[in-house]
Amino acid sequence: METKNDGKVGLGGLIALIVGSSIGSGIFALPATVTGGANPAGILIGWAIVGIGMLSLVSVYSNLTLQQSNIDDGIYGWSRNAFGHLGGFIGAFGHGAGDAIGNASYLVVLFSALGSFGIFDYFGKGTTWPAIICASAVLWIVNYFVLRGVKSSTRLNNFTTIIKIIPIVLFIVLAIIQFNPHIFMHSFASTQVMSVATGKWTHVSLFNQSKTVLLATMWTLIGLESGTIFATRARKLADVAKATIIGALIVVFLLVGTTVLALGLMAPSKISQLHDPSMAGLMTHMVGSWGGTLIDICLILAVLGALIAWVNLSAEEVRLAGRGGSAAKWLNGLNQNEAPRNSLLITTGITQVLMIIAGIDKSSYVTLLSFSTSLALIPYLFSSIYALKSVIVGTGFANRSTQQRVYSGVTACIAILFVFFMIYGAGFRYLLLAAIVWSLGLPFFFKGKREWHSHFNKSEIVVCSVIFLMALVGIYALVTGSIQFDA
Repeated sequence: METKNDGKVGLGGLIALIVGSSIGSGIFALPATVTGGANPAGILIGWAIVGIGMLSLVSVYSNLTLQQSNIDDGIYGWSRNAFGHLGGFIGAFGHGAGDAIGNASYLVVLFSALGSFGIFDYFGKGTTWPAIICASAVLWIVNYFVLRGVKSSTRLNNFTTIIKIIPIVLFIVLAIIQFNPHIFMHSFASTQVMSVATGKWTHVSLFNQSKTVLLATMWTLIGLESGTIFATRARKLADVAKATIIGALIVVFLLVGTTVLALGLMAPSKISQLHDPSMAGLMTHMVGSWGGTLIDICLILAVLGALIAWVNLSAEEVRLAGRGGSAAKWLNGLNQNEAPRNSLLITTGITQVLMIIAGIDKSSYVTLLSFSTSLALIPYLFSSIYALKSVIVGTGFANRSTQQRVYSGVTACIAILFVFFMIYGAGFRYLLLAAIVWSLGLPFFFKGKREWHSHFNKSEIVVCSVIFLMALVGIYALVTGSIQFDA
């Protein structure tokens, strides 16, 4: 029998962690986001590509977890085995820092949602100073919950995950009932798209429409790897693989269901003009004002739930670098509840700094989330490359069939191509900003080299030099205004 206080996470908890991390705030704004540059045919093509890419990535995670059970630290371990300790550090620290930046975006949209209620209008769009101060208080309260131990914060995440999924499922059910095929087919394959910025109709090819959908849904990749990050805290390693597949299928169903069914409720040109969260406007259209209020409340709960999961995950990923010998041992520090107290201080500090910058610069939710996603794409690429390398050299396939090996190779190749395309779509500007983040973390890597009595090799020297050079270019571009972000 399993002890009640074993500090481990079971299958249900891992699924809730994956779904809770992936279904944050973006799903409530997604109908307007995808219809801002595409009609139904373009949206379906875009989702088909994203769906294949997402499932190829989760197949990579699941396959590696089952085939190489000796690597129990997920993305960090795979990145380290692919590109050495520096690759592992970039994967772990970059991923953790990206999650921390994502936490800032969650806080911005949380207080933006609160600002939609008259009594809290002083929160504005989430970047006013009252919003920043209150958001900072929420951040450190969540930090306290995580410090109480992985089990207590996981239970809280399970609860908020259930609470936020119920209204989304209600929306899908109501949308199925009220779905109008004539509305859906009216502009199905049209190349005329209403521009949100200008309010005018413009010609957009189906290819470019599908590309717009891919870029608009890039953030949906974030969270699917959550179970692998917590592999060291799982009761059974096999549960990690199961939870990754089940969680991904649930996430795909919810994301595609809300956006595709919305196209049978209103014309895309009308959906794109709805105030965020656009799902609230669609719910109001179906059942009245109470539906919109329900979605607003659900959004607040969703963000809180995702924030709890991601504060935990960001610290855990950074901690793994110290645990595995790729960074200073200090990062691996745990408190009496086995919570990552030292790495949590680093990641919560990053979130706090980004919140202050958001207050000064009025950085939007979309900008912060895009920055967060671009940092996560590199670890995804490293993991996919390692999966392909394992297939080629046969690592983990000693007792597996040729068919399994071929399947693993195909999914790894698809994942690599997909992630490369997403990195290209995100743009070089985000890679420059990512280099700034990596360079700020490199002192932990340098200290780790000394503590673990490891010498620098030539490739590490070259890569570190390139990172610092890119960081300098990024800083210069920020100072001179060469890097501009979409609002």
